[in-house]
Amino acid sequence: MNQPTQSATASRSDPKAVGENLLKLISNLRSAADLTAERVERETGWTMQPSDSGGYRTGAALTPDWGYSLSLSTPSGSDTRQLRFEFNRKNADATATAVCDPDLERYAQALQALGYQRSPIGAEHDRVLGWSFQRQDLWVRIYTRAESEEAFDHECVSLITVE
Repeated sequence: MNQPTQSATASRSDPKAVGENLLKLISNLRSAADLTAERVERETGWTMQPSDSGGYRTGAALTPDWGYSLSLSTPSGSDTRQLRFEFNRKNADATATAVCDPDLERYAQALQALGYQRSPIGAEHDRVLGWSFQRQDLWVRIYTRAESEEAFDHECVSLITVE
C-alpha cells in the first residue's frame, strides 16, 4: 500500500478531518464493488494494512480519550465487502464532543443529497439505535451516541458500516 503524506498523517489524527475524509469516501462510492483498500487509500490518504482475517484495517489515536478504527473485510457467508468505521472511546467517562463534528446530521444531509433514502434502525421499546441510508447498490448504516449527558439530543456518529 502507499506511504502516507504529511497532510494525510495530519488528517489521521484530527477528528473532524477523519470524519470528513470518511464522508468523502462514502460520497464517492457507486457500489459495494468500489470497497477496495486502494480506493480507501486514494480517497482518504490513510494507509491500509492487511489484517489476519484476510481484509484490511487502519486506525489512529485522535485525542487522549478517543481513537478510530476502519476495517475492510468480506463477512463470512457473503460475497460483498463491508467497510466498518468506529470511533473507539478509551475512557468510559469521556463525552463524544471531540468526535461529534461531523455529526449525524452532516452525514445525513450529504447522503440524502446523493439520493440515499433514510430510515431508522429500531430496537426494543421503540428506541432508535441509528439510521440506515440506502440507494440501489449501497447500504450505509450509521449508529449514534449522545454527545454528552448535557447534550443528549445531539447525535454523534459512533459506528458506520457500508456494504
